Amino acid sequence: MLLDPGESVLRSAYAVLERPEAGAERGGPGVLYLTNHRLLFEAPASRGLVRDFVQGRENHLAWHERLHEIRNVSVRRGRLARPRLVVEVPTGRPVFDLLEPEAWASAIAEARHASPPASAPGAVVSHTIERQVVKVRCRFCGSLANEVDVRCPACGAPM
Repeated sequence: MLLDPGESVLRSAYAVLERPEAGAERGGPGVLYLTNHRLLFEAPASRGLVRDFVQGRENHLAWHERLHEIRNVSVRRGRLARPRLVVEVPTGRPVFDLLEPEAWASAIAEARHASPPASAPGAVVSHTIERQVVKVRCRFCGSLANEVDVRCPACGAPM
């Protein structure tokens, strides 16, 4: 998992993405991470049993969402099944099966509250470049010239 500058992991746990949404590549087992900027799910890349055993298992980012884009986080309790973590985002509602979904819901709420607000899209950022111009007097005619000039603009004498 690659982190953005200034991003740190707050919580991680083994999880199963049960209902992948439009933003997810696929469901299945993986690791759910909560950082101070986003919530992301990393799943193992499926390459085959022999390759996984010999070369090791590679992971890829299956789903992620910025904290300011999460609309709601809730815990869904089924009659017979364990509680599940439901994350409402603009692209849908992915459902995660993990231990302690209530603790995850409160941790996500705290991280959302502590995260900086998102900058407005398309905001124009202007930079001001300040340059100082130093003037010096010519030794021969006394007129002002820029410090970087080689010759006096009035009389042509060397500066």
